[in-house]
Amino acid sequence: MSNDIEDNETHMLDSLMIKNFRMLRDFELAKLGQVNLIVGKNNSGKSSVLEALQIFAKNADQSALEKIASGRGEKYRINTDEHYHSTSLIPFQDLFTDRIFPVDDNTEIQIGSLNKPEEILRIRHVFQIKEEETVTHETGERDTRIRRRIIPKSEIHHSSGDIEQALLISKGDTSHSPINLSRKQFRVSLLSLLDAIPCNVIPTQFVSEDELADAWDNIVLYEAEESVKSALRIIEPDFEDLTFVRADTQGNKLQRTAKVKLKNLSMPVSLYSLGDGMVRVLQLAIKLTSSQGGFLLIDEFENGLHYSVQEKIWDFLFNIAKQLDIQIFATTHSWDCIESFSKVALKHPDSEGILFRMGKSAKTSDRGRVIATIYDATELETITQADMEVR
Repeated sequence: MSNDIEDNETHMLDSLMIKNFRMLRDFELAKLGQVNLIVGKNNSGKSSVLEALQIFAKNADQSALEKIASGRGEKYRINTDEHYHSTSLIPFQDLFTDRIFPVDDNTEIQIGSLNKPEEILRIRHVFQIKEEETVTHETGERDTRIRRRIIPKSEIHHSSGDIEQALLISKGDTSHSPINLSRKQFRVSLLSLLDAIPCNVIPTQFVSEDELADAWDNIVLYEAEESVKSALRIIEPDFEDLTFVRADTQGNKLQRTAKVKLKNLSMPVSLYSLGDGMVRVLQLAIKLTSSQGGFLLIDEFENGLHYSVQEKIWDFLFNIAKQLDIQIFATTHSWDCIESFSKVALKHPDSEGILFRMGKSAKTSDRGRVIATIYDATELETITQADMEVR
């Protein structure tokens, strides 16, 4: 991992627009900071924002879409023995608002900055018809091949031939081959390979030790290694060093497990024996330092972290995010987390910490649309001092 970010292009979003994605039919944030905390009741769309940002960063690569859909137990791939003509069996339908594909050709998922329409990621559901095309070469030889032509949805019932469903992915003027939803396939898009934004996700549950070990391998012997170690000392001041070793598991599979060296102990101990706080901080620190020039997405920041250490953890995140040009988005249900975030945001005005509260609009004309109220660091200070409820 490079530690020189001067020449790196910044991918930081100054604002956010999400349309027709899950419950976010028409969601806008006019302002974002470098570190952003998302609050709101259950089912208010917090996790959907994190998913949308992940899809944006990965340019809706098929592997990213599949991982998100499978994580929610949703349909993401056609099996060979399924009859895909049944609408209920079509993959990725749950990503769209109301969990159905739009009936018209104009409604599409849109994710991106409000101020950069040329960089908006678009996902459109289409029907395409398979047609035979005969090509005559200069030698006189004739070659028949299959081409797929997109047809308007209004013409589906009047078309004969083999009709398939697909997702069209584009970002600005760039697009890649459609994701065919009507047959089992997997492909890596040129768009996702050339223009992907570094993005790491920390879920509510702990990630596997093998995944942590692979991420550790990418930063060991760089400055980021010392940053991770300093974060672990927030929880355990006697921490000295960390390594991953291979251990036998059931099924004759070798798994890498984290071992920690503590002061005054001659033998290393398991990281997991030191409590959930150490595991959570290791995840945060490794994933953060691996997100240089991109996004870090944290679902339920407070998981495993005692309220007494949250302010120090936020301070660490603000510092590294500024140093490595990382934009952080985290969710929380915890008032302690909001208070600690607010205190640290005031100490780092150059990074600009923003909190936004998500909820359904009370306006009848909005028909339950999810909206967000934005609070900057100064407003947060007033709110926390008055003990006002923003969750």
